[in-house]
Amino acid sequence: MKPDARQAGRRGEQGWALTRLIGLHNGMRNDLALLRRAAAATEDGAEASAAAAALDDLSFRQPGWSLQAYCTEFCGFVHEHHSVEDTMLFPALQQQAGQEPRLRGVIDKLMADHRILTGYLDEVEKTLGALPGDAAARTAAAAAVERLAEHLEAHLDFEEGDLASALNMLSRVVSEDDFPAPPPPERFDVSTRGRDG
Repeated sequence: MKPDARQAGRRGEQGWALTRLIGLHNGMRNDLALLRRAAAATEDGAEASAAAAALDDLSFRQPGWSLQAYCTEFCGFVHEHHSVEDTMLFPALQQQAGQEPRLRGVIDKLMADHRILTGYLDEVEKTLGALPGDAAARTAAAAAVERLAEHLEAHLDFEEGDLASALNMLSRVVSEDDFPAPPPPERFDVSTRGRDG
């Protein structure tokens, strides 16, 4: 997260829209960290049990749960999140801010990032789908996850920092109750899947 978004939160200026966005992004960051650990374990030639151990926070008691299933859930959520931003959040911000050129440029960059990230997400799903595979397949999967992580984390930081003031403005003029609710926490934080109790 960029410093200006964090500073706004410390000063008590963070509205519901920025708070919601940061919460969703933090869930993505946590899930991405788990995906990275599991992909790194497979790259090291670890057995499937070692990759599963990297995802211990998922509590692997659910039959059929795998690194591929985790990846599919995570990538699907990121695609869905970006679709909601493109079709609902960004138009709402534009409507509230008028046609302010700086905001339009930020939104255009974010939408372009979403299209680029689609390629990285698809690459991760493809390469993880080829596992366990040979050493080259494991290296390709780990490299794809690292490329996704690098670009997605930069995107999340940029979005939080450069949309902070627009999101806080939206929070002042639109009630949280009047804006579509985000998915429940267990929907965007796949690390809660399969937990007992």
